[in-house]
Amino acid sequence: MSLRKKNVLRWALILSLVAHVATMIAIRPKIMTRIATGFDHGHRRPPMTVSDAQPPVENVRIDVIRDIDPLKDSPDAKVEESVPMASTPIDLAAPAVTVAPAAKAEVLSMPMLPVEDMLPTFSEKISVNDASAPIVPDPSDTMSVAKPDVAATGPAVSAFAPDLAMPAFTAPKFGDDIPAAMHDAPEFAIDKTSAEKQPKEVFKPDVDITTTVDERIVEAEKSAVRDLLDTRDMAELSKYVNIGSTSAQEGTWTYFKVRFDPKAELPTVPKDVVILLDASGSIGNDRLQSCRAAARRILRSVTNTGDRFNLVAFRDKFTYAFKTWQPCDAVSFNVADTWLGRLAAHGRTDVFSSIRSVLTLMRDPTRPLIAIVVTDGDANAGVRTTSQILSKFTALNDGLISVYMYGVKESANRELLDLLTHGNRGESYIYSGDRHQAGGGLEPFAQKFRDPVLSDIRVVFTSSSQADMYPRRLKNLYAGDVVEFYGRVPSNVREVSFSIKGLNGNKAYEGFFRIKLSDSAFDASLPAAWRAERAIDQKLK
Repeated sequence: MSLRKKNVLRWALILSLVAHVATMIAIRPKIMTRIATGFDHGHRRPPMTVSDAQPPVENVRIDVIRDIDPLKDSPDAKVEESVPMASTPIDLAAPAVTVAPAAKAEVLSMPMLPVEDMLPTFSEKISVNDASAPIVPDPSDTMSVAKPDVAATGPAVSAFAPDLAMPAFTAPKFGDDIPAAMHDAPEFAIDKTSAEKQPKEVFKPDVDITTTVDERIVEAEKSAVRDLLDTRDMAELSKYVNIGSTSAQEGTWTYFKVRFDPKAELPTVPKDVVILLDASGSIGNDRLQSCRAAARRILRSVTNTGDRFNLVAFRDKFTYAFKTWQPCDAVSFNVADTWLGRLAAHGRTDVFSSIRSVLTLMRDPTRPLIAIVVTDGDANAGVRTTSQILSKFTALNDGLISVYMYGVKESANRELLDLLTHGNRGESYIYSGDRHQAGGGLEPFAQKFRDPVLSDIRVVFTSSSQADMYPRRLKNLYAGDVVEFYGRVPSNVREVSFSIKGLNGNKAYEGFFRIKLSDSAFDASLPAAWRAERAIDQKLK
């Protein structure tokens, strides 16, 4: 090829390249607009649909129920009444002495100190910005109240009333308003950490049973439990539990199971137990008679000193045996025996309203509240759909009360019993023997929750673990029992870190744990078990 032809070809290529670049720059905004529009249409969400809302379930008032009245001679639980607050504010500046009229007139005529001169002064500012850092008290850090200038304000009180005794001064708490009439107050020092060292006031319900389920009260009970858990003064849980793990890999995921059980050093705490007996016609008098006898045995074998109890019979309505929590003693047990002996099977079954009724029992946050429901699970009144019963009660309860369910016959509603207890810190059991012995497995089943050592358990994984854990709400920990949960992480994650927090009475415990998945024993059943736990969680929503 000649030199002239090569030059022509070279210039043609250069001109073509320049033309292409110019064209791309010119049409670039249009191309991006078309792409964005197409992406939006490709991911358009389906239109919103609206379905008819279910009518709200009517609250059942206990005071209008005329099913089985509480016995008149039932013992009343002792309730510690709080001292009522004074209706009139207390004047902190007023001396508790009698002052002569002349002296009193002279005091009233004295000019008042400016407010800014009477407020306390600090030698250094108290910073609370870093909540995670421990607060170390400084011995030199004191709070003092400036004394008034006698020349500027007139003669001191002692000048005309030398025998006047000043009232004792009590240091205000941080955050309180400082009284505006503190004259000639003595100097005093306060440790900055004294407020933190004071224990929080524990929530105590005013009554044992409310007439209806008040969701505001239920939320207050949940908040009281959270207040006990969310404290800096926690005991180290790792000293009191044994922990172990297994793992298995499937595809791009690593599955694991963590289980922990208590050591003997973790003490048993007092609990409240309520037994709900299905007395509807579907259960039959033969099964009910066996379950009544089992309930009597449970009161004597599954309760400890310091525990409290109550009984409920339910059909399309529910009836409490006692209007207050009862102490676990011979007198209360004998009255309960009489009440149980009067039960007969008849009527229809409103399972949802009956289970929901446990939320009328006020929970002391320092005491685990355990409900054991004895039923065939056949809902033929009120809310009948299993999915509605599961979602409505689980959302409202939110782990506040542990629910154990005992099925009295093989044809019991297994889905309701299994899923409802799984989402509410409990377990289920179904009896499949002769109907005359329907309560035969009730007492051994109730032994599971005899000795609670850790309640309201929460597990939180670190973000680096990338763990997806089920069940989301764990059952309480009891002496001689174990708690298990399942997780899944990407296969490139080599270890998982998490905290376990729970209550032992009014004391919070927390432990931080790290597990190397490669060191865990192999368990081929974990992938299927994790998927089963996730399916249950989705049904509870």
